[in-house]
Amino acid sequence: MNSTNWGIALGYFDGVHIGHRQLINRLCRQSSELDLKTMVFTFDRHPQNVISPQNIVPLIYSPEDKYRLLCDLDVDRVEMIPFDIQTSKMQPQDFFEKVLIEKYNVKYVVVGFNFKFGHRGKGDVDLLKLLGEKNGVRVDVVKPVSLDGQLVSSSYIRELLRDGNIKIANSCLGRNYTVSGKVIKGKGRGNRMGIPTANIRLPEEVLYPAKGVYITNTIYQGKRYPSITNVGVNPTFPDGLLGIETYIDGLHTDLYGCFIQVEFFDRIREEKKFNSKEELFKQIELDIKYLENYFYQSK
Repeated sequence: MNSTNWGIALGYFDGVHIGHRQLINRLCRQSSELDLKTMVFTFDRHPQNVISPQNIVPLIYSPEDKYRLLCDLDVDRVEMIPFDIQTSKMQPQDFFEKVLIEKYNVKYVVVGFNFKFGHRGKGDVDLLKLLGEKNGVRVDVVKPVSLDGQLVSSSYIRELLRDGNIKIANSCLGRNYTVSGKVIKGKGRGNRMGIPTANIRLPEEVLYPAKGVYITNTIYQGKRYPSITNVGVNPTFPDGLLGIETYIDGLHTDLYGCFIQVEFFDRIREEKKFNSKEELFKQIELDIKYLENYFYQSK
């Protein structure tokens, strides 16, 4: 058994939104009073995507991005466990006793109001409380968080992103929605037009926001650069693949193979098919002008 006494927050935490942050704040506050170390316990894959792969839940963030965000929340440890079919078959009581008690010596658990655990989600907050009482573990259940009368949840944020409602999504997340990845080789059309762009594609199972053009910042080596980002297939050209293409203002570096993050502020227009490269170029020039005015006016 682990000799350390732990307070543990349980959940999948996709998006690490303001509701999740309230839960983890409760973990830190109560664990400090109980003299416990703090741990966020989560899985690398969404359980539904393993149990029911025909009904994939598109993720707000990749496991790597989620892990980074959780580590930023001032907890002592983030435990991200592989989720597979064998894990899904574990009974709720076995998970509580063999994992939380025997492996982690848990003394305090905090979960969201709709938390489910164990085989077929048979464990709920009532069973969790019963198991806690039986094993001398305090269990707290955090109430849902609302914003302007709307319950904040990962599924709601996914809807907002699909619809391009970035500003509301950012409010629910408690920070700007961000995608990340290594820059891949594109078709080089931006370079030939004198407007070089950086291209990334999101991992499988990660949600793309609505197609369109966005005001963004691109973060490279810790520095933010204003940018214009197109999400889509670039329909002006027939061979487009779904991806994220970003023009970065003021950064004149070959980014191929480099890691970047793209931070979304606002959606300014839908993706559009142009009749010629010249029309596309003129629109991109207008988008860049809009970018300059956007950040100038927000200062």
